[in-house]
Amino acid sequence: MKSTVEKTINDVFEEFLAEQKQNLKPQSYSGYETAMSYFERFLDVYGPERLEKEGLTEADLELYEELYEEEGTEYCEIFGPGQIGYAEMEGFLAEYVILNAATSKNFLKVVGRVMHKLVQWLHEKGYMADEVYEKTNERVNELKADLPATMEVSKLMSEYATKSPRGKYTEELNSRFNIKKIEPGKLWLEDFLGSGELIGPVFVSEKISSMCRVGWTFVLWIGKKGDEWRILDSRAVYPFSDY
Repeated sequence: MKSTVEKTINDVFEEFLAEQKQNLKPQSYSGYETAMSYFERFLDVYGPERLEKEGLTEADLELYEELYEEEGTEYCEIFGPGQIGYAEMEGFLAEYVILNAATSKNFLKVVGRVMHKLVQWLHEKGYMADEVYEKTNERVNELKADLPATMEVSKLMSEYATKSPRGKYTEELNSRFNIKKIEPGKLWLEDFLGSGELIGPVFVSEKISSMCRVGWTFVLWIGKKGDEWRILDSRAVYPFSDY
């Protein structure tokens, strides 16, 4: 059995890359190929998780199960570009690429630029509806700027953590946190696994606080002494905020 869509995601990605190749220098095109390879891998891994959430018909779900489980056909070889929208771009740019492909700030800039171009191209070609495009394009444009900034903040946070006082803390938390409030040199966080109560102030440098954005996510180990929280270790910073 083959996919029932006129064009699969893979077909459309090949079309996109073929057009870009005509207008780009080899080095720039190589960046496009790499970015698209990561995005395809992301969709193949996480796309199936969204099938039921997206309200696909039972027939579509059965099609995927049959083609994937029996024939080894991947998600991007089964479904069409209609499965690419806000949620897919958010998941890829705001989390996946940071955790799986953040080799350098320059590469993150390339990925953001390529995804922005892809969204515009999908809309121009009629592969993305107007209402989907408006919201998706706005978010991708935001993330394009945030991606290199999160890598810089991650580096600064790790360096700052080494300067935190060692010894006993009255309370320690090792979790994923969402930034809810920012003041110069201070952050207030919400523990993703906690009760929703604000944690803070968490002390950072003023340079770090000036670069952070409300809504960003940190993976941190923090300790409390008195009314103050200190960063003991920083493992990741990414602009994913839909918790």
